[in-house]
Amino acid sequence: MPIKLSMRMISTFFFNDIQKENLLESLKKGEMKSIVYRHIESGKNVWHSLRLIRGLEANDEYFVLGVLNIDEEVRKQHEQEKLRKEAMTYNEIATQLAERYDTIYYVDIETDNFVEISATDMYRALDVPSKGKDFFEESVSNAMRIIHKQDQQIFIEHCIKDKILEKLEKDSTVQFDYRILYGDSVVYARLSIMITKDKKHLLYCVENRQAEHETEAALKKEKEKSVIYGQIAESLASYYATIYYVNSEDDSYVEFESTDIYKSFHVPDKGDDFFEESRKNIMRVVYPEDRDKVIRIMSKEVILEKLKDKRVFTERYRLVVEDKIKYTRLSIMWAQDKKHLIVGIENIDDQVRALKNAKEKAIRDELTGVRNKNAFQDYESDLQKKINADEIDEFAIVMCDLNDLKKINDTQGHKAGDKYIKDSCKMICRVYTHSPVFRIGGDEFVVVLFGEDYENREALLEDFRNQIEENVKNESIIIVATGMAVYDPEKDDRVTSVFERADDLMYENKRNLKKKKKNNISK
Repeated sequence: MPIKLSMRMISTFFFNDIQKENLLESLKKGEMKSIVYRHIESGKNVWHSLRLIRGLEANDEYFVLGVLNIDEEVRKQHEQEKLRKEAMTYNEIATQLAERYDTIYYVDIETDNFVEISATDMYRALDVPSKGKDFFEESVSNAMRIIHKQDQQIFIEHCIKDKILEKLEKDSTVQFDYRILYGDSVVYARLSIMITKDKKHLLYCVENRQAEHETEAALKKEKEKSVIYGQIAESLASYYATIYYVNSEDDSYVEFESTDIYKSFHVPDKGDDFFEESRKNIMRVVYPEDRDKVIRIMSKEVILEKLKDKRVFTERYRLVVEDKIKYTRLSIMWAQDKKHLIVGIENIDDQVRALKNAKEKAIRDELTGVRNKNAFQDYESDLQKKINADEIDEFAIVMCDLNDLKKINDTQGHKAGDKYIKDSCKMICRVYTHSPVFRIGGDEFVVVLFGEDYENREALLEDFRNQIEENVKNESIIIVATGMAVYDPEKDDRVTSVFERADDLMYENKRNLKKKKKNNISK
């Protein structure tokens, strides 16, 4: 039979196969020839199969060519293969991220049924059921048995389903720390509660917060290869601002999660060289002072070396987002296949700023705004380290003491006493404008002199004392005794030596001021 097929319809890769001689040769061998190809219909590629069928008559040179549209079948096969690969990747991420937890409970929101996805040996020893019909009732019962008494109430509050669902409408994750009674020991833990993407299940994840060397991080790899792990991967991934899945052999990568902040950076969501792409992006989005550090650690050789003896490699740095600095933490770990790296970038800006604010409050005197006794102890410790290492040659300490504070409090009230303290502090700060001032007691201040104030120390002290002398004559309320001692490398091996000399000189000045005030009154 004549063969008339459009060259537009047939791909050149099988052109030789439909030559008459080749088709006859296939018939002689008893073969059924089948060629899968694509041709264009209405501007789209459509999959077809061209098949050679033996004729009904005995003539060996008689054959039939049949064309079948197999587009839907082929596309379904491609889609199934794509889903299979995506599921494998999700399982990799879910398994690795789940390893940070001692146990994970998967709770049906509608029925309250639950199942334990994974658990460490320690958690199994607590005899907590691995499945059941009422997770919240079971959790309250177990809390009374294994949770530290002081933490039971907060734990029970997080086992009220309606309250948890209300909180999860505002935040993607609800977390709190508590303590577990394990034998004769107390184990610190953190509970993270998340809702899965289908909004039908809750994840209750218990993380051991003991020091890493005390933690038994051997989780059983008895994980189901199912849709549950796709949901777990997405839920746990929300812990990070973005996640990259990097092939450590060829450096290719794909992005699996990204917040609006990271999308605004226009970082490619996949590519052939993760490390080269990272170096380019570092120059665009990382805070200038942190760029060299981040470029150094974002080397494949450095990361692989770090992961030889660490389960997770972390580093903190800063980004510039809309002209504002944002604190970020990078976490890198091996995927379960030991071929891929999971790179998670976490937004820790709120945590860092809260910690800085708390630390600042802890070292600031609430009344005057200068640094407090805690800050001075830290400062003294750093100064001592420099003395021990022969890294410092000169500094001086000025001790200041407010006269008659108790008398003012007793006769005029504490409000007047607070004003006296604040006014005296302002005077000290005006004189020693280039030096740190600390309030170390109710009526005591310390100033540590370096640089310009150290060079002018005698003139500054004289100026300060002259002002106090005038205050005594004018019967002003602000009377501050002072004493200054200079560090001598030849005889001072402790900061306290300089401090004590300044303190002694301050008391000598205090006695002199009281005499002058008494003489002034008698006149």
